[in-house]
Amino acid sequence: MSRLFRYLRNTLVGGILVALPVVLFVNLVIWVGEWVGDQATPLARLLADYLDAPLWVGKALGIAIALGVCLALGVFVSNTLGGRIFHWVESRTVGRLPGYKAIKEVVEYFGKNDRNPFARPVIVRVSEAVTLTGFLADERVDSCTVFIPTGPNPTTGLILHVPPSAVTRLGAPGAEVLKTIVACGAGAQNVIGTRRAA
Repeated sequence: MSRLFRYLRNTLVGGILVALPVVLFVNLVIWVGEWVGDQATPLARLLADYLDAPLWVGKALGIAIALGVCLALGVFVSNTLGGRIFHWVESRTVGRLPGYKAIKEVVEYFGKNDRNPFARPVIVRVSEAVTLTGFLADERVDSCTVFIPTGPNPTTGLILHVPPSAVTRLGAPGAEVLKTIVACGAGAQNVIGTRRAA
């Protein structure tokens, strides 16, 4: 009986572990879609009334227009003149509002790969026999700052300041290295095998 119970328990846990990420992802997509749809509702009603179409058509067109505006802004600020004009206008308008700079820095931090704290995985040698898996946070000619996350929660950890000679870059993507930390070291040997010269 205990064998059957163990089998049922393990099978149930396995099914939950497979289904949970899918359920969470689907719910996240639905939530984001509803939030964007709610934000676009005033424009959607206007478009739906103008086109004599259902509200969902107005929402779809509103989202398409918002994406088009974002694309046009991206094209505008990606060239030198457009970037200068945008920064000039920004610094004299919304840039003066309290909190704007902090929000902008957070968005830029997560939007750029070179600022992602998990983008540059490394191995740090702390002694002849001990190395730590971490991420290069900052570097100078004579010093490196490395974030050593703790498993299974990689948002906490240690910050080490070490000489560059103690740091070896990994060829594996940051996401793969992060998975081994969340998994408390499972799969780390494959990642360590991707060491390369700094």
